[in-house]
Amino acid sequence: MYTLIYAVCFYISSLLITIPFLRYFKHHEARLLSLLTLSTASFLAGFFVPFKISFYVSFLFLMLLSLYTIYKGNVKVERDENVFLAVFAFFIFLRFLNPQIFDAEKFMDSAFMNAILKASSFPPSDPFLAGEKLDFYYYFGHLIGASITLLSLSPPEVGYNVAVAALPAYTSLTIYGMLKRRGLKIALSGVFLAVFSGNLYSFLDFFSRIFSGRAVDFGYYWNCTRVIASTINEFPYFSFIHADLHAHVVAIPIITLIFALIAREEKSRFIYSAIILSLFTLFATNSWHYPLALVAVLSAGAAIRDKWLVFCALLSAAPAFVFFLHMNTPAASFLVVKDRSEIHEFILYAFTPVAACYILTAKKQTFYFLPLSIPLYFLSPVLAVLTPLLATALIGIFRRETYSAIMLSGLLAFITPDFFAVESRMNTVFKFYIFAWLALMISASMKAEWKEWKKYVIVALLVIGIIYPFAATPVRYSTAEMTLDGMSFMRAYDGDYYAVKWLQKEEGVIIEEGCTQGSLCGYQYGGRVAAFTGNPAVIAWTNHEYAWRRNYTLVAERAEDVRSFYTTESCEKMNEIVEKYGVKFIFLGYEEKRVFSANPERFERCFEKVFERGGTYIFVTKNLS
Repeated sequence: MYTLIYAVCFYISSLLITIPFLRYFKHHEARLLSLLTLSTASFLAGFFVPFKISFYVSFLFLMLLSLYTIYKGNVKVERDENVFLAVFAFFIFLRFLNPQIFDAEKFMDSAFMNAILKASSFPPSDPFLAGEKLDFYYYFGHLIGASITLLSLSPPEVGYNVAVAALPAYTSLTIYGMLKRRGLKIALSGVFLAVFSGNLYSFLDFFSRIFSGRAVDFGYYWNCTRVIASTINEFPYFSFIHADLHAHVVAIPIITLIFALIAREEKSRFIYSAIILSLFTLFATNSWHYPLALVAVLSAGAAIRDKWLVFCALLSAAPAFVFFLHMNTPAASFLVVKDRSEIHEFILYAFTPVAACYILTAKKQTFYFLPLSIPLYFLSPVLAVLTPLLATALIGIFRRETYSAIMLSGLLAFITPDFFAVESRMNTVFKFYIFAWLALMISASMKAEWKEWKKYVIVALLVIGIIYPFAATPVRYSTAEMTLDGMSFMRAYDGDYYAVKWLQKEEGVIIEEGCTQGSLCGYQYGGRVAAFTGNPAVIAWTNHEYAWRRNYTLVAERAEDVRSFYTTESCEKMNEIVEKYGVKFIFLGYEEKRVFSANPERFERCFEKVFERGGTYIFVTKNLS
């Protein structure tokens, strides 16, 4: 139960750093902007000093500003804060039931966040490949997670879960704040449609299972995100309860903030600066979404004839380009694709946001373009479905309607993967569709009215959407562990939990079984030491490292060395490997014994034992300088 204190610490500290921003921004804008400002300042200073020092100096500065503002009596926290608090409490409760940082790619996310927390300078060390840097992956989203961890004063395995709960809270507050002028019912409906809704597939699958007597099980929870063949089709609620601290998840609140800033009627130099900051952090977090957000901002600038908005969009490319130069990612390949989303699959995923736009934003002229959809169907079924809405968005931009700019960016996000892809169509659909979901739900809500027949349409869309949270949440969170400790599951694996806690206080290269036995072992227990300590392993998650670095020889050589280390009887051979990679700590726990049948006696002959508990051992080498 005590781990809940850390969630309270984050809530209080994050609210305090918001106070100086309330003078220049609305509450729903200031809440996330304060975190992005703190994270960006810590990031920039982190190239010269250790990350924790850069963070605490930046945090101290904001706290002093906050105390000064409070002293001056210029503090007014709006009632909108209740939305943040309610959503944050809900997701904290879910993570309190099942806090495990284990399945899917959570080890990777935890490893990157821990590597940032231990970074002496940026870029951080690659936790899965000792001696290399984390410059192949856009890690700013994990830096935001690290910032939330430090704001909560928690250990990383708790801070991860606090960060996971904070993201939907920031998202919901931002959407609510930008819609509240249309009334409480519309604002709350917009939040539920964008954040707390499932797709049409999940609605139909639920009743199919009920009427056929099939269980609402993990298949129900998962299948609605694999609707379009050979692609991934997440929507925000699934991403939030799935709880990977991935780039596309951290990007969700940033996207909504950009929408809120461009939808603002009164703009000042502070708003323009915030747009530049938000666009940069979006690029640094998940570059896939940057061009789509750029379309939204440029279109909004064109719609309201605001040259400064256009200038800000273009200016954001400068820091984005500098960030890109410091990365060492493999060159992105742009592809012309032949595959198309089938019409029935697309509707099963996108019915709710598309229907919301048709019903709530359509103009008389919209339906003039329906005949054009017939020939376009043979080019792309998705384009055919969305052509009348494209015309609506363009007409709206001509008529100076900001919501149309947001809708246009969402429509292009749906259409583009039918023609072009970056790296693969699977990932392009994955990243673009979740942006489209947000853009269309929010733009439709900006035109929604709670009157006459439209309120019944909104209720119907809410009913379709709410089935998934109602049915899938108990499936995803079926345990009651009553802690936010994401490492608690490790207590079942010999003494690994306590050994990793011991190593969290240490620094240096480790050797462990991190995934040397097959392409999918990266999704299992291997690599857990690097994941929860941030200490770089000789090799972990080999399949991912190969995908990131495209260097099979490097990855294969290290995997072979790890296998040799744990299976050889020769102290000389083990010492050669230790010296080769500068290993300081040797981990012998559940996974090493399971995979290699390694026994501690052999290691005790060659190295000094510094930790033993529950059948897990840590040995040190001579590389302790």
